Amino acid sequence: MSFAELEESRQDGVPANLYLFRFGTSPNAFHAYTDADQPIVFEGITYEPVPISRTAVSASGTLDKSALTVTTPINTGVAELFRVYPPAQVITLIIRHGHVGDAEFLVHWSGRVLSSEREGSEINFTCEPIGTSMRRSGLRRHYQLGCPHVLYGPRCKANKVLATIERETLTVAGNLVNFALGWNGATSPSKYLGGLLEWDGPNGMEARTILRIIDNIQLYLSGPTTGLTPNTMVRIVLGCNHQMSDCQTVHANIHNYGGQPYIPTKNPINTNPYN
Repeated sequence: MSFAELEESRQDGVPANLYLFRFGTSPNAFHAYTDADQPIVFEGITYEPVPISRTAVSASGTLDKSALTVTTPINTGVAELFRVYPPAQVITLIIRHGHVGDAEFLVHWSGRVLSSEREGSEINFTCEPIGTSMRRSGLRRHYQLGCPHVLYGPRCKANKVLATIERETLTVAGNLVNFALGWNGATSPSKYLGGLLEWDGPNGMEARTILRIIDNIQLYLSGPTTGLTPNTMVRIVLGCNHQMSDCQTVHANIHNYGGQPYIPTKNPINTNPYN
């Protein structure tokens, strides 16, 4: 029986929703759930039955009311991603609708997870559809001395591979990671401020911003070191002060500098003719 026939049937249809949460680039970086009372296999993925629910999908034709809230128990795998610190990678969500025993499950909603909020034994995920990105206004380019480009972004074009070193951790505690003296080589440790510390965690690649460097051997990060243990190889990426000095000497990327370094600092319209 086709999907349309099951939808219109009063007694043959057994409706079910499939929820596919994906994070990272690994083929196994996903969590799949269904609100049916039995596992459902679709396109080679087994959707496990859990008490999962969602709010109604708005089909008003506008994007201002298109947010969706998905609720699951706090012991699910996708809830674990948000347990201590938000995941480093975007989590996408595809909701399919179909019927138990049928081979056809159609995409009902697709988007990404924005945030989570715990409520008792459950966790609520606030999600937005893909189309909402169309309503966002882009960042305006300002007339400024410093470079506005995102470091290693498409307009910065600095070479992240050349700016990355691999080192082994000594100790890990909370937001702090210790390295052996001389980990920075010939580069000043201060040049790694604003850079990144990356490692392969249990849920894929993790990344934290380097906020402070203590005694030249200890890095203070922007968040907890989820899944990171001592004696583990990590990637340390150079930062940038967004001035011509670092753009030229640290990254050799002065041709892509996005600021206006020659803005006059003296006001040409001055009431004092002798200044």
